[in-house]
Amino acid sequence: MSRLLEALHSGRILLMDGAMGTELQRAGMPEAACYEEWNLTHPEKVLAIHKAYVDAGAEVLLTNTFQAHTGNLERHNLGRHQESIWRRGTELARSATGQACFVIADLGPLAQRCDVAVLQWVSEADGILLETLSDDRVMYGFVMFNQIHDKPPLPIFGSFTFLWHPSAKFRTHEGLSPAICAAKAEEHGLTALGVNCGREIGLTDIVEIVQQYRAATDLPLFARPNAGTPTKVDGGWHYPVTPEQMAAAVSAMIEAGATMIGGCCGTTPAHIAAMKKVVDEWNAKRGFV
Repeated sequence: MSRLLEALHSGRILLMDGAMGTELQRAGMPEAACYEEWNLTHPEKVLAIHKAYVDAGAEVLLTNTFQAHTGNLERHNLGRHQESIWRRGTELARSATGQACFVIADLGPLAQRCDVAVLQWVSEADGILLETLSDDRVMYGFVMFNQIHDKPPLPIFGSFTFLWHPSAKFRTHEGLSPAICAAKAEEHGLTALGVNCGREIGLTDIVEIVQQYRAATDLPLFARPNAGTPTKVDGGWHYPVTPEQMAAAVSAMIEAGATMIGGCCGTTPAHIAAMKKVVDEWNAKRGFV
């Protein structure tokens, strides 16, 4: 069993990092640019963000590869650099944390079948995250390829995003409930199941989604909420949830069943540092240093 799998099943709560995209914007990234290209052109800025999260206490880092799928890279005329972007993204995250923490290669929801090749480029990662999912199609392809390609299989994490549904409460864009997402995750043999983002989905909603997951599966669970729903302001976006407000919800997410806690869009190293205090207190009470 890998170190990451052992940690997930240990009973100790793991702290993930926060947003990459909004931090890159704060570092000068134009919104219309390809964020993942900075792995090659501005690696020092990507590395600085990773290091800021490590300094804040994160022990699980996601690579800067969320939109490094074929479609997005080809739109930016970067298709020929896809492998380099993935390999460099993994190297940057690993160099920020060494072997003390975990690195998970991150891929967003618009992946195509050919993107399963990513699994051959991130063998130095501790796992791969398929995030902001609305259905299980991408998940199925990656799990199947993970079992047959010539590299040792990586732990595969799946994270769904939900919308507020007036009659059914939480549904993905494709209409799946949290319980159905949990069933799909078990069916495909995922390592862990999570929830992230979600338009108009607040912290209490994230807690309820985790509760619904836990009622339907025994898989390790993780939660990465946004820092609220943003509003457009001069020079960018404003996310309303403060680090203190985010930290106040951590215990509820853990009690609901989450094994890993982190942040998605709009969260910063300050949010992660505030969350770390709660995670450390929780772990200390249970005998984990």
